[in-house]
Amino acid sequence: MKKLALLLFIISTFYCQAQESPLWEISGNGLSKPSYLFGSLKFTHEKHFKIPAVVNEKIKGVKIFAIEDQVDHHAQHELNTALHFPKGQSLATQLKPEEYTQVLTFFEKEFHLSKAAFENKYGKMKPLALSIAMTRLSLGDKVKFYDIELLNIAIKNKVKTYSLEPIEREAQALDAYPLLNQTRALIYSIEHFEEQKSEFQKLMEVYPFGTLNEIFEYAVHPTESNPIFIEEFYTKRNAEWLPKLEKMVKESPSFICVGVSHLEGEKGLIALLRSKGFTLTSIPVKK
Repeated sequence: MKKLALLLFIISTFYCQAQESPLWEISGNGLSKPSYLFGSLKFTHEKHFKIPAVVNEKIKGVKIFAIEDQVDHHAQHELNTALHFPKGQSLATQLKPEEYTQVLTFFEKEFHLSKAAFENKYGKMKPLALSIAMTRLSLGDKVKFYDIELLNIAIKNKVKTYSLEPIEREAQALDAYPLLNQTRALIYSIEHFEEQKSEFQKLMEVYPFGTLNEIFEYAVHPTESNPIFIEEFYTKRNAEWLPKLEKMVKESPSFICVGVSHLEGEKGLIALLRSKGFTLTSIPVKK
């Protein structure tokens, strides 16, 4: 009987974990009203873009809407500056000749860009920025950005908006990834691009109505398993955001939208908020 009870407990625990969605209620720890944490994709093809009704409803019911970075023109300028080599440098000067030839050949075959067109538009992008951009480029012009669309809902409903960090902080995190690792990520993406596109297609299809287990199943970029990138881009920034999130949810009901990967693991925002005494409860996201 004890063995059966243990087995049922394990099954029920696994089942509950498997049902975790990208949307979480933050309660407890003295809060009079709940706040919400939502893990979003950065972008998707417009045919897969959907904002669940429950997400729309929760945004309308809060006082503060927060996203990772600013999305104004200044922020975009700063990020673009950080993602490009300084004057006098380019991919051609930083990559080995055979690596640069491999990049040119790939972009001509995949995106029908001549050498001149590539160098004019992408030749000064740092390898990491270019490898991340490749998946977005494969979607053509029909791209939707979740954080911007959710921000627009908040603005439309006169919810106060807030950014968790200046755009320079994200740029700093990206810049902390060594150039050698960036180059390896770019070459890996080129050599495994069909697989990468296939994985991202599955991710777009399952998000946002799939479980976190399903969403995290699809590795869409080689940096996602790199310890240096995880430490710089996720772990350190999560730790910096935590006191801001604590203060925010204690002052007003809030809706916090961050990249879904920021939720994952023992150093993810779900675990960090729980460590501070908050109760995190997954809210089902239905079609």
